Amino acid sequence: VLLRLRQLSLSYSWKTFAFDSTNFKGMTTKAYLNVVLVGSILLAVLMNASDARPAAFNAPSNHYNWLSSSGRLQGLECSLCKDFVALVRKALDSGESSYVPEIAKLVCIIKYKEAAQVCDGVVTLWRPIFKFAIDKVYLSPENVCGQYLGSGCSNSTIPELNYYWNVTLPSVPKPPVTPIQPPTPGARRLRVAHISDVHVDMLYKVGASADCGLPTCCRVSDGDPSTSKRRAAYWGDYNCDLPWWSLDRIFSQLNRTEKFDAIYFTGDLPDHHVWEQTREQQVDIYRNFTALLSKYFPDVAFVAALGNHESVPVNSFPPRYIKGNESMDWYYPALWEFLSPWVPSDQKENVLKGGYYTQLLYPGFRVVSLNLNYGNNLNWWILQNITDPDDQLQWLISVLQRAESNGEKVHILGHIPSSDLIKGYSWNYFKIAERYESTITGHFFGHTHHDELGVYFDPANTTRAFGTAYIVGSLKTDDNPSYRVYEVDGGYANASWQVLDYYNYIFNLTEANQAGQQRDPTWILEYQPTKDYGLRYAFPAEWAKLIDRFEQSDELFQLYIRFYHKSHLLSSQQPCTGDCKRQFICRMRNMRSGDDSIPC
Repeated sequence: VLLRLRQLSLSYSWKTFAFDSTNFKGMTTKAYLNVVLVGSILLAVLMNASDARPAAFNAPSNHYNWLSSSGRLQGLECSLCKDFVALVRKALDSGESSYVPEIAKLVCIIKYKEAAQVCDGVVTLWRPIFKFAIDKVYLSPENVCGQYLGSGCSNSTIPELNYYWNVTLPSVPKPPVTPIQPPTPGARRLRVAHISDVHVDMLYKVGASADCGLPTCCRVSDGDPSTSKRRAAYWGDYNCDLPWWSLDRIFSQLNRTEKFDAIYFTGDLPDHHVWEQTREQQVDIYRNFTALLSKYFPDVAFVAALGNHESVPVNSFPPRYIKGNESMDWYYPALWEFLSPWVPSDQKENVLKGGYYTQLLYPGFRVVSLNLNYGNNLNWWILQNITDPDDQLQWLISVLQRAESNGEKVHILGHIPSSDLIKGYSWNYFKIAERYESTITGHFFGHTHHDELGVYFDPANTTRAFGTAYIVGSLKTDDNPSYRVYEVDGGYANASWQVLDYYNYIFNLTEANQAGQQRDPTWILEYQPTKDYGLRYAFPAEWAKLIDRFEQSDELFQLYIRFYHKSHLLSSQQPCTGDCKRQFICRMRNMRSGDDSIPC
């Protein structure tokens, strides 16, 4: 059957979806669908055997990033993916599209070992997106497999995916680059909090099953707790999302113990029960979240970027040319309502258009919030036109050019790190970051749930660092909850607005649950770069030197791995050496997706 699948795929003319009739002579539509069914099962089984991710990367949120950026795709997996898509396409062209959801459910169950209820819910939610892609987009095997598995499984020159589209930079010459200067002693430092990936579960139930066999647990509906080896504790569980009361108590604590000049939130507020979410739930969660912020931090500036979990279904962010029920009209107006207390009114059009905006926080200092779901390889809506959806990057250029002309410095917030975006989007973001390196003083991301470092290096001089990506760990309890506070040189005339240092805080979830609900979790300072890594300042050149030191010292690098896992012993106790270490080093040095020009 495998041989037959391969033979069939080689005989297709993908520009017309025409099939060589000699290969199908005597085959009925039902026979075609039987081959599709068998092929999908075989594909799922074989794909299941070829997931070679290093254990150090283990986190549900990073699964697709690994597939799309690691370059470790097995040839058989890629081949079978194309065969599978070819046969599904044949089923659709034969008028038997009702079979396709069942095929998708089988792949979900076998490949990803998910429960039937999960797969049924996900496929049901995604059906309109599949229909759009089938009706409107040229879905060749190269399209689908290149988009899902990464450009290593496609011919990157095919026009449909158009990986190499280019934004247009203005003709204004790039200013000469000057070294970043430390602030004068005693200069003002602002404190900026950074939280991400909260994933709060409004239906979390103490005592519910915490090992239910589903992607996330701790709800009444997640199975009989009497058969569970572990029950949901008060403050949360490593296999569940964050209880609402935990978030409330965390914010209450921070209100009493911290003083922030601004709060950055880089997305992902809803829970991981993605197979049963509704639009109403997503809107309610954001409403409750912003109300909580207003309660505890009424006078603090707040800047938010959209995560891939904000929409329903997950990863689904159609551009504005998608109209009607499938558009984002159900979400963006509500988002504007919730953000309007912090965001200037002249940004309403941008929020309603694409969920992005900019605001001047201080004289000479601007922040930009990007909707980087437009570069998410799992956002299938963008397949119809993958070139700068909703013109967001071109808009970013205009904002940065005005900032440069006005002498402003800029922080950019987004959910997905630029190295994890689809290739065209990633490379264009990098191009913008390099052109405006003297204006951008920090890139702030989340999404991976881990505490990570990324450095932007000049492709023309691969030892010169020109920017830093600050990737904060999650507040969610897949490891210990964490947040970060940056010390930023700013708030006075001619400040650099560079991050000088930061403080990364965690609380030990196990200890918090053992202490009980009457005692607030104890936040501890996990690390500080200037003290634990020996940096003078958190400048790009200093981070670049640290990466070199990681290469030379396994002991120092293991400290990074410990912080990567937010000091969660069960995750970080295994040493990361050899190939595992090399991959981490490469990830730190390469902020462009699929780029092999930076030595690592």
